[in-house]
Amino acid sequence: MEPIIPDDCFILVVKWLLIFPIKPEQRLVINHPNYGVIVKTVAIVDRNGFIWSKGESFNSLSVEELGPVDKSQLLGRVIGIFTPKKRN
Repeated sequence: MEPIIPDDCFILVVKWLLIFPIKPEQRLVINHPNYGVIVKTVAIVDRNGFIWSKGESFNSLSVEELGPVDKSQLLGRVIGIFTPKKRN
């Protein structure tokens, strides 16, 4: 299984969409305390407002390994993934 965002892609991220509620299956850019800046998919938002995220690849860290993050650690929401055109 290939990752949703291949290595040579660009992503379009916006911060202002974070004013809306975070929902499962949204892709977010997170400033994670252990793993740095990462792009993950929301698994759940718990009753305390913590965001639990998951990876899209078999090689990704599990939800438990990533642990919860606070909304203050979010850098933005992914709204587009762009693959560069192959040159001949």
